[in-house]
Amino acid sequence: MPTQPSAPARRGWVLPVAAVVAVLVVAGGTFAFMTVRQTGTTTKAGATTTAEATAKESATAAPVAANADVCSMLDPDEAERLVPGATIDSSTNDNRGDSLVSYVRYTCGWVNRNISYKDLIRSREITVNVSKYEAIGTTTAEKSARIQFDGEFKQYKYQETHSDKEHYYSPVQEYQGIGDQAAAQYQWTREGDKYWYSFGQGVGRVGDVVFQVKYEASQKKKEADFLSTESTQSVTEENALREVKGLLGQLAKSVTAWRAGQPLPYHARPKPSPTPSPSPTKIPLPRACVSLKTLAAALVPDTEGAAVRSKEAKSNVSQCQWWNEKLPLGGGKVRWRNLRVAIHTFWDEESARYYLIDQRSKTKFTESSKIGGIKWGKVEKLTGFGQEAFGQAIQQRTDTAQGNRYEIYALDGKNVIWVLLSGSDRPENTPINAPDSVLMDPKEAATGAKSVAKALLDAL
Repeated sequence: MPTQPSAPARRGWVLPVAAVVAVLVVAGGTFAFMTVRQTGTTTKAGATTTAEATAKESATAAPVAANADVCSMLDPDEAERLVPGATIDSSTNDNRGDSLVSYVRYTCGWVNRNISYKDLIRSREITVNVSKYEAIGTTTAEKSARIQFDGEFKQYKYQETHSDKEHYYSPVQEYQGIGDQAAAQYQWTREGDKYWYSFGQGVGRVGDVVFQVKYEASQKKKEADFLSTESTQSVTEENALREVKGLLGQLAKSVTAWRAGQPLPYHARPKPSPTPSPSPTKIPLPRACVSLKTLAAALVPDTEGAAVRSKEAKSNVSQCQWWNEKLPLGGGKVRWRNLRVAIHTFWDEESARYYLIDQRSKTKFTESSKIGGIKWGKVEKLTGFGQEAFGQAIQQRTDTAQGNRYEIYALDGKNVIWVLLSGSDRPENTPINAPDSVLMDPKEAATGAKSVAKALLDAL
């Protein structure tokens, strides 16, 4: 089915820098055709695990007796609960060539900063460091580890007496029975409405090994301004310290087994087998699309339309499209028109509303911006179109296509509809990406899309 060009839809213990990294796939899947294309008359894990081990090893240093599989040192069920759908990365830092302190540090991170939950977007992250020390000079390996732990602990104790209006440090929590030594602290940092950032961190020791953990969690409204913290909720002191204590206990068990040359108490969750997304099934035009026949014929002449059905997340989706790229204009010119509608039907009204919020938050992220030949207009709140509705004008001049379009999303009970109308005029015998195309009048695109949205809602 022809589709419209789609919108190019700190490791360690440091504070984040507010920044926007927007990767917009400008023309991905721009024109994925259905099995039947019409021109004129009848004739688109589980957690991902990436292990990147980097080692800076001295030529004279002795090899590590047994590398630590730090990413398997946490209970996989607990890691999934705390950071669902995480991307997992590991690294190694070999510091055994240093003349003052000798150790190998293994790091693993579980990260997911884009967890969708109702009208919220959640961010979760766990970072673990496991450092195995070696003797250097007259300092034994265990003494080196004690010195490191004591240094971290003293830093915690110092911080707990130095909170201010922009930084808070909780009283230090000491834990008996977790390794040889263990402690944790919660902290938050904020600067007006620029950012709000909180986390729990902990440190523990078993013999000559020091392990550290940091847990971050926050959420904010999907439609909140990107640089605003007005709706941000960050992990609380009670929750952060509870989770850090649990993670320290898991690490202590794993480090104890590793040092003893025994199997780790936890096993990595098996990778799920990839399941390909089912292809859309071609169907006759559904009743709602049949009701658009007269209107569609006026907007996109000489085409009967085509339809497919598919499943998307929690919804059943029916899509219809009327496409003609060779409408004769005379004078050596032809016209391209593309009308497309989709009806997402959910099990309940709440799911439908959250889907609409998802789509609206995506459009607000791109509104009034331009990149790669695509220019997004402002998001327009529409009244008289179901329970909630919005529209947006989009201009495209890329190697894929040249055209103006107007898109509408509208909520109606358990249904969310999407309507798109686009097009351009160009010289005959040239493709729809011809650089000298004259784009469809934006007002015509908006008026046509609104008329279709109104009629489609009436037909549901």
